Amino acid sequence: MGTIGIQWNRLPGTMSTNARTCRDNAMTDTIELLPLLHPLPLFRGLSAQEMRILLAEARHHIFQTEQLIFSQDEAGETCHIIIRGRVRIFVIGEDGRELSMRILGPGEIVGEMALFENLPRSASVISLEETHTLELDQEALLRCLRRCPALALSLLQALSARLRHTTEEAEGLASQPVPERLLKRLQTLANGSGVRIHDGIRIALPMTQQELATLVGTSRESINRALVRLRQQGLIRTEGGWIILLD
Repeated sequence: MGTIGIQWNRLPGTMSTNARTCRDNAMTDTIELLPLLHPLPLFRGLSAQEMRILLAEARHHIFQTEQLIFSQDEAGETCHIIIRGRVRIFVIGEDGRELSMRILGPGEIVGEMALFENLPRSASVISLEETHTLELDQEALLRCLRRCPALALSLLQALSARLRHTTEEAEGLASQPVPERLLKRLQTLANGSGVRIHDGIRIALPMTQQELATLVGTSRESINRALVRLRQQGLIRTEGGWIILLD
């Protein structure tokens, strides 16, 4: 299972609107981008020509660490396909607090819900590290899907997998005890955003215990009790502000 660390204190960082677009690259870097696309499941069935079609329609952005990609409630005019790096999806609650919802990485798409439904953004997205994305507006995406059936199928499969994952999470919230739900969430975080170290996987996220409680669907007090239970069972240990998921 490896090891994973979650740092409880929120990392500092501003999310100003002027950090939105870091760099737009012309099609002169198509050759550089192709190697990034080939390994990703979303693009695995595409020919080189189909990937060039996609790159011709898209805008390549590079976001630095802790830069806002888009904000909750703004107009959803484009979507972003992550080709390198990781992003955090979060919402602002009625009390003004941030609640982390999900961590996404290469091959994932963000912003497609608002794009297809012509609705405001339901959440905000911020980069966790240097992150490369391909941005497409609605017309560009539809042109790509019409010209590249393999991309349309891959996108459908990706969205279906995300829906299945959400359904499984909802079922878990309804039936599993808090320690089991917490352990499953830690494993998901390890799989989706872990960094390999000598004895396992480390996750360093701007996430508080309250936010982890929100992800699990419980209270902060219940999370504390669940952490004690998992530690007693020999499944985790804490060290220097990190949680270690033990083999």
